[in-house]
Amino acid sequence: MSTHRSDARNTSMFDADLLPSAEDVAFYREHGYYVSKKIIPSEVIDEALLGIERHFAGFQDDPLPVTTGFSDWRPGDRDALRNVEHLALRNRPVRQLALSPVIGAIAARLAGSEMIRLWDDQLVWKPPTRSDEGGTVVGWHTDRAYWMTCTSEEMLTAWIPLHDCSLAHGPIMVIDGSHRWSGTDTLRDFKKQDLGPPALHLERAQLHALTRRLALQKGQVSFHHCRTLHASDHNRADSPRVSLAVHLQDGANRWRPFRDSEGVAAEVVNDRMARKLADGTPDYTDPAVFPVLWPEG
Repeated sequence: MSTHRSDARNTSMFDADLLPSAEDVAFYREHGYYVSKKIIPSEVIDEALLGIERHFAGFQDDPLPVTTGFSDWRPGDRDALRNVEHLALRNRPVRQLALSPVIGAIAARLAGSEMIRLWDDQLVWKPPTRSDEGGTVVGWHTDRAYWMTCTSEEMLTAWIPLHDCSLAHGPIMVIDGSHRWSGTDTLRDFKKQDLGPPALHLERAQLHALTRRLALQKGQVSFHHCRTLHASDHNRADSPRVSLAVHLQDGANRWRPFRDSEGVAAEVVNDRMARKLADGTPDYTDPAVFPVLWPEG
């Protein structure tokens, strides 16, 4: 077992071969995504699955400081697609998965940052479906479009399937190189049930040619840039598709004021959870809400 040392104070006891090479980093920066080797032990994933079952049964380990402003599917809700945000702060087995140091170390290399903090996380549970109805498509969007109060343009997401995820399951799909396009900061179509070309004058043939569907084995993780267009189709397999998207901020990220095209000030639920700085603005380094993944403390 080799080690990766980020500095004199922090050593992670995972195999350095699990980290992206210089060529992998170059690929990520050119194409906007990267697929890891198997980096997450099965037992960590299995414990997270048990934690998710506990959440759906109504149990939580640590309540959030807010109760509104985020998705939190519960039994009895109508939506077929179960969307649960900020689960890692409430559920300890999910937190162990989300804060895996190897995820932070990989993200640090891809983003070119010495530090990676949690931004938030999102569980998506899709039931099997045999039709194009049912509301389980995740439409084309960029994560950046939802994070306009952030100063960083290098934030990224680790997408973790909690089982072998075949093409039939409707895995995450990305548009190759779209993180380098302009005009994507307003694409907030997560809930749109249409996987046709997004509103960027992109023709259907171009969309087909540039779309990459990322089938992953259990333990693998895909990473995508905050400006990379991504989506997912219906789950046409025989079992639910369960995934955790861990949204990550590089060490330089801070809060900034932002107003939309109509002049409305943007706010995310993170702003209400975070401690405040001396000037009253949200502190995106608050360790209670944005714990550090890398370097290990």
